[in-house]
Amino acid sequence: MSSPEQTEKERSAARRRVLKAGVIAYNDRHVTLPCGVRDMSQSGARLFVTGSISAPDTFELLIELDGMEVPCEVVWRRGMELGVRFVSQPQIVAKKRDQIVDLWVASKTRPSLRRKPLAGRDAT
Repeated sequence: MSSPEQTEKERSAARRRVLKAGVIAYNDRHVTLPCGVRDMSQSGARLFVTGSISAPDTFELLIELDGMEVPCEVVWRRGMELGVRFVSQPQIVAKKRDQIVDLWVASKTRPSLRRKPLAGRDAT
């Protein structure tokens, strides 16, 4: 494995910053570890793993929100972070789940944490 500094200079594709949940799967997907994806390019990604179990040198990276599955090889490790190179092109499959975000629509009244006065009482 090479150092992160060498890898960054040798990198052929620029990485874009992301913050996504991922799954490291190995042993024919019988063993999985949750991970976070910090940045990604067409050829690799930077992941962070929490917990006492470390990721193996080769595994599949699954990003359920994007429906992406890609075999990976670890290039470098630094604490809880690891840099991986995609061994082949990412495969797009059916999404396992969707992300739903409700938009906050501005109204005439601003949201507040203050309690509304009880009916029949003075607000003094």
